[in-house]
Parts: sequence; C-alpha cells; structure tokens
Amino acid sequence: MVIRAYAKINLTLDIVGKREDGYHNIDSVFQSVGLFDTVKVEKSDKILVVCDGVEEEKNTAFAAAHEFFGFTGISGGAKIEIEKRIPMLSGLGGGSADAAAVIIALDRIYKTNLKKQELVTIALSCGADVPFCISGGTARVSGIGEKITEMPEISGLWAVIVKHGEKKSTADMYKKIDNITDIKLYTEEFVKHALNGEKEMAISGVGNAFSAVFDDDGVLKILSELKPIGAALSGSGPACFAVFRCEMEAKAAAQKLTDSGFSPYTVPFVNSGNAVIE
Repeated sequence: MVIRAYAKINLTLDIVGKREDGYHNIDSVFQSVGLFDTVKVEKSDKILVVCDGVEEEKNTAFAAAHEFFGFTGISGGAKIEIEKRIPMLSGLGGGSADAAAVIIALDRIYKTNLKKQELVTIALSCGADVPFCISGGTARVSGIGEKITEMPEISGLWAVIVKHGEKKSTADMYKKIDNITDIKLYTEEFVKHALNGEKEMAISGVGNAFSAVFDDDGVLKILSELKPIGAALSGSGPACFAVFRCEMEAKAAAQKLTDSGFSPYTVPFVNSGNAVIE
C-alpha cells in the first residue's frame, strides 16, 4: 500500500500551561498542506524501515508499527519505505505524518478495522502531532495533542513555506516561554472567525507563541512584505509560512523568495492528513 503523508502547519499555536508531568498544554489550529512524503507499507516477518534508500533502526514510523502490533496483539511485521519531501526537523510534522500513514496502512493491510479513536490511541503513543495526522484537514488541537476538534474546511488557499536555519531545542524554547508572563494568544479569535465563515479574517490573525523566543533571522518580516493574508512560524520552527488567496499569488511570492536565495515550497491547503495512492 502506498500513501501520501501530508505535512501540517500551525495556523495558531498558544501555550496555555505547564502540566504536572512536565509537558505543556497547547491550544492550536492545525492545517494539512499539500507537501507530502510517500510511504509504502507491505507485510513482512519483522519491522523494517527504509528511508530514502537507507535502512533506519528507530524513527516514528518504526514506533508506529511497533505500537500497532502491540495494541492489536498481532504477531506480524512490516516493510516500510519512505520517500521524504517534507524537510526534517522543520516544525511541519513530517515524522508524525509518516507514523500516521503507517498506522492507517497496517490497519488496512491486516484488516483490523480499528475505530478512529483506537487509531488515535496508537498514534498518541508515537508523538503529540501524530493523532492529528490520522485525519488531518483543519482542526483545533489541545492538551498535548490528544484532543482534536474538527473545524470547517479552509479551502482554496495556498501556503508558501520557507525552512531557514537550524532546529532549536523545543524543550529549551518551552523553558524560555515559562519565564515570560505575557504571551499573546491567537487561537480563540482565529476559531471565532473561522466558525463564522470569515476565513480571511481568521488567517489574518495567524500567530505562534514560540515566536516570542525564536529568532527567525527576519524570515517572517520578509514573508510579510510579500503581502500575504497572514504569516507565522510553524510548530517550534524553523519553518515559517505565508498564506495567499490563490496559486498565482503564491507562486509569484515564491519566485521572489527564490530570487532572494530561499528554497520555498508552494502548496495548497488540503482537507486530509493522508491519501491512499495504491
């Protein structure tokens, strides 16, 4: 089975408290976009992951298969081949998307017919963003990623994504945020406009709490100068994005970025976390 595993961007990301277990609760709007990894899964006598032709012992796709077999009690295996297009360590959820694709593929291959909540339970054991990637689309995500509320589809828009710089320690960024008393919140206002069908008003208010502690080297300023509807950091970075009304506007903006030495991705919003190809 071959599945396209779509990346996500955080249209909003609020950090709303630290838990007793040391994790942080978030309140965020996730959006799937048409940048994808290709994940091929077939039955095998053991779990084997090959990513871009290189065998890997441990990654989220391996963890997803391991958790699937543990949850279902099936004595089986899987050969998993991943062709990467989503940049790694970017804040775009590539590893999470791959893990979700593996869980969905194994459910079909082994004919376990798991309920959506069971798929989400397996997904949460693999990482905070994996549950969203099971269904994808547009959703409000809270808790540590396990609470997912589907939202009206935001269709017709395009994102230009730039990964610039190296991934910073997310744990260190959380520690810095813990020391800031006044962090702007974005999600509630975004959701209010989105539920009223005011998608451009919602997008104009995109934002990310991590921006207060992340140095983007001026990328967000550059993106904002291209006159998008809105622009923000995704996840804990380093990827930033700008949202445009149509493909033509997005491609024109991407060309300007390319001329300035960046390597942007130009992708549409999509209404699913994955797509079965064959």
